[in-house]
Amino acid sequence: MAIINTLREKMGRLLVVVVGLSILAFVLTDVLSSRSSILGSDKQEVGEISGESISQQEYSNLVESIKQNYMAQYGINPNEFLMQTIRDQAWEQLIAQIAYTKRFDKAGIAVSGDERIDMVQGRNISPQVLQQFADPQTGELDRQFLNQVLVNSDLDPQSRLQWQMFENSLAENRRMMKYQNLIMKTNYVTLAEAQQEYMETEGAVTLDYLYIPFLAVNDDQISEISDADLQAYLNQHKEEYTVEESRSIDYISFPVIPSAADSAFYMEELNHLKSQLELGENDSTLAVINTEQGLGFGTFDPSALPVDLVDNLSNIEKGDIIGPNLENGIYTLYKLSDIVKSDAEFVRVSHILFRTEGMTAAEKAQVKATAEGILRQARSGADFAQLAILNSEDSSGPTGGDLGWYRKGGDAQGQWAEPFENAAFSVNRTGVINRLIETDFGYHIMNVTGTPSNNRYKVAIILKELTPSDETIDEAYQKAGQFALRTNSYDDFINNAAESGYSVFSGNNINSNSSSIGRLESARQIVTWLYGEAKVGNVKDFDLANEYVVAVYRNKVEAGTAKLTDSGVRSQIKLKVENEKKAKFITDKLASTSGSFTDMAASFDAIAQVYTDTQVRLSANALPNVGFAPVAVGTAFALKNVGDRSKPITTEVGVVIMELKSKDAPASITDYTTYVNQIQQRTQGNAQMKMNQAVRDKAEILDKRYKYY
Repeated sequence: MAIINTLREKMGRLLVVVVGLSILAFVLTDVLSSRSSILGSDKQEVGEISGESISQQEYSNLVESIKQNYMAQYGINPNEFLMQTIRDQAWEQLIAQIAYTKRFDKAGIAVSGDERIDMVQGRNISPQVLQQFADPQTGELDRQFLNQVLVNSDLDPQSRLQWQMFENSLAENRRMMKYQNLIMKTNYVTLAEAQQEYMETEGAVTLDYLYIPFLAVNDDQISEISDADLQAYLNQHKEEYTVEESRSIDYISFPVIPSAADSAFYMEELNHLKSQLELGENDSTLAVINTEQGLGFGTFDPSALPVDLVDNLSNIEKGDIIGPNLENGIYTLYKLSDIVKSDAEFVRVSHILFRTEGMTAAEKAQVKATAEGILRQARSGADFAQLAILNSEDSSGPTGGDLGWYRKGGDAQGQWAEPFENAAFSVNRTGVINRLIETDFGYHIMNVTGTPSNNRYKVAIILKELTPSDETIDEAYQKAGQFALRTNSYDDFINNAAESGYSVFSGNNINSNSSSIGRLESARQIVTWLYGEAKVGNVKDFDLANEYVVAVYRNKVEAGTAKLTDSGVRSQIKLKVENEKKAKFITDKLASTSGSFTDMAASFDAIAQVYTDTQVRLSANALPNVGFAPVAVGTAFALKNVGDRSKPITTEVGVVIMELKSKDAPASITDYTTYVNQIQQRTQGNAQMKMNQAVRDKAEILDKRYKYY
């Protein structure tokens, strides 16, 4: 039974082993082959991958499987944010599972039974098997333990199913490796490619060039830009302006937060409890019954006390009450019910550390002199916390050097160095110790802020969270409902919001799988509405976490080529068209000029610049002072003779003309291995990513999960 339990623990981890590119263990022995036989043609669908319809039931089963695995691993039920992550993970698994399996089958890639055995028990052990069954001392496969697991897995149906799933994951991982290797082996670097790489890396040209930025042309020097110009540009550059389907909304939030009346109610309640505590009867019972968090009553070391008590230990006495106070939405009320003695001793210290580890005697002497100077300031009444912030080399420095209460002999936070601890417990009053304390870490200036004590404290603790009342919740609900009721269109929404003085927020480019919209973190129900029943102009109210929201469906963007009316598209294209017109203006003007670059630049005022004796490498793809300009750099290397000039070349920011001053060809070499390797590393690094993207593109994925989730 112990072996079976161990197996179950390991299988919990094995269920989440990722294989290849996001391929996990198949939840069923053969999901692909069973899909068509189990589900009818009229099933509800959440999407389509590589021509395979994905039913809502199948997808839900996979989501639930991952959810249960998460709960088994972490012992908590995932919240809505994590559930959306789990849903996305399940979808990615299906994409990888279906799309890649079709590729594997088409390429004839398989894993034989003998190969599966070899991965688990043979000479070529799978890394996943080694990871799960390695001897922690040697790192080698613990074959005895593995054999015990294999034998005992036949005795327990659940363990047998988990092992089968694990073996399936190993096989799929091996198929992925074979497929990746098949792709990788097609990468071959020729000698000509290596020579070109060498030339691009080591070769250079020296140029003079004239740079005329588009800023040299005023807007009134070019023809007016019409909508026809913008549309023509968009038609010619469709591939640059493809967009995914998305929705946009405007919305108003009606937050459900505690009102002043709610706060006053809580304060009244806490004050009533305070008066009962003042009577001194049944502190523990009163606290246990009324606190909303924690135990309500306990006996604490100084190091475990609430901050409000710790900071007042030197001033409070038995029977004193602190509060009620409000911080971070929590009302606190404390009563020091009793002080009792213990065998342990506690002290509170702040310090300033000057580190000396690894220093020579001379260096330590210099540090000591500095520390003694700071000690004199501390002894003279300087603000110790400020001195610590400015000088301490310990992690406590930014908080003024405070180490809190410490238990003699060590506590949960660790143990102090012996000289430091001895000094802390040797005093009988608060204040700065009048000498430096040296430890292995360095020199310490110590300030005892809580004298040694063996006191423990019995404390009644009442904590109550400030939450909105039913009246406050209903008020927000009514406001949202009334606004939604009298709003029937986008124009209504904007006008009514202005009349009521409500702030309008926007949520743009919302895709079907979004779980948040701007600052609205749990907005999945809005997304489902947008991609379901809603039409542009529709208005609806929603009950989200801690707020009511009224949203209007403002805009819809279809997948494909962007439109000029889409957000940001018009301004982007207008700038492109404007620069094209300015480039033509500059080019036409250059055609009528001659002489040196300086003479040509003079016709463009002081904005045009001439740069001389500039060295450029082909691999840079950029010109100094111009920026990214691969066409210009390529043209420069195509110039053959010294003194040759290029034609005007348009870059992203202006127009350049270049003149060749010299060509620095690298010396011939016989071994291009380094450059072959450079190209191979670059191409192989991108090959896996490109392969994954290509498979996804070929899969023609249709995602309709928004209909259900």
